[in-house]
Amino acid sequence: MFALCFMFLGMFAGYLLRHSPVSAWICRLVMPCILALLFCMGFLIGGNDTIMDNLHTLGLQGAALACATLVGSVIAVLVIVRLFPDTLKNSSILPGQPSADLETAAGAESRTAERRDRQ
Repeated sequence: MFALCFMFLGMFAGYLLRHSPVSAWICRLVMPCILALLFCMGFLIGGNDTIMDNLHTLGLQGAALACATLVGSVIAVLVIVRLFPDTLKNSSILPGQPSADLETAAGAESRTAERRDRQ
């Protein structure tokens, strides 16, 4: 709960400061902080004898979980495609066909960027 409070506090601060120079400074700081966090987690895991002794079992379980997730996702897509074949054929999501929604969003984004450049 404590971590969620910090996340929402950060979201609120980011919303308030989204157009300030602090935002660019924070963006440059994010990757080093993530790398430091990963290093600290690795350091703690490496120092934990229980985890290191069971790493082969944990790795096998992690690989099995990843494979099961992939297989489940593929099966879900196949079921959805078979249940709704007409929806997919009539949509503009198929390869080679640009989506009208994406074109509208891209046009709006480029217009916003042009306005920002003029200011």
